[in-house]
Formats: sequence, C-alpha cells, structure tokens
Amino acid sequence: MGFVFIAGIICFACYSFSQDFLMGTIILSLSLLFVNIYGLAARSISSKAIFYLFSISMALVAISVFGNYGVEQKPVGYQTLYHFNLEGVAASLMLLLLSSLLLIAGNNQNQNLQTQIHPSLKRTLKAKPKKTIKNIIESDDWQEASIEDIRSGQYQIHKP
Repeated sequence: MGFVFIAGIICFACYSFSQDFLMGTIILSLSLLFVNIYGLAARSISSKAIFYLFSISMALVAISVFGNYGVEQKPVGYQTLYHFNLEGVAASLMLLLLSSLLLIAGNNQNQNLQTQIHPSLKRTLKAKPKKTIKNIIESDDWQEASIEDIRSGQYQIHKP
C-alpha cells in the first residue's frame, strides 16, 4: 500500500519536472484513490494516516503548481532571468494553506475522539478526592481523654 503511494509520488515528480502537470496529477490522484480503497477494504489505514497522505499530496501539488505556473523563464537580456506569475503563486499558496489545514485537522482528530469517547475521564482526573468526615457526636457531655484512650485511638477531638 505504501509502495503504491511512493510510486505515485515518483511518477508525479517525473511528470511534473517534464512540464506535464495534468498527467502527473492524474497519476498521484489514482495512487491516493487506490490507497484509500485498499485501506477501507482491509481496514488497515487510520483516518489520521489518510489526513497525512492528503496533506502530503496537496503540498506536492502546491510545489508543482508554483514551479510550473508561478515561475516563468525570461530570455537573458536586460531583464531578470525569472518572472513570477502572480496567479500561479496565489494558487500554490492556497494549495499550501489547504495542505496545512488538512495536517492540523489530522493532528487534532485523535484528541477530539478521545474527549468524545471518555468525557467523564477529564472530570474524574481533575476532581479532588473527598475527605471522609467522621460522625461527630453533638453533646455537652465531653471529658478529657485519659492516657489509655489516647493510646487506644478511641477518641474524638473537639474543636470549639
């Protein structure tokens, strides 16, 4: 399963470097589709890993969009060697933003599941243990404890 994804990334890079962005994107999408279908059928991939795969793929597509459409070569002359196309730069930045949002969603997904499954766990961890209070006999018939009472531990302390 990982081999198919890595092969898709390598083919995407080869097609992207040869300026055939559309074919590279199709191959990368097909490899992601195969990994998702296989992971769903075999139940061998977690949703967190799927978020990571989509985030990595989106970042690679953003880099490729920047290289293919954001930077244009100019002939050597009195101008610079490269010219930046604003539409290509903006598209690659938006794809990088979506990639980072997917990465953040994938990281936070496991924490949200834990709080939904065990919401009372946090409350029990934060709750202070209650002290047991002995029954105090309310009476005006108090006397001082003798040494035998103190040694036996059978006495109560009266706090006025």
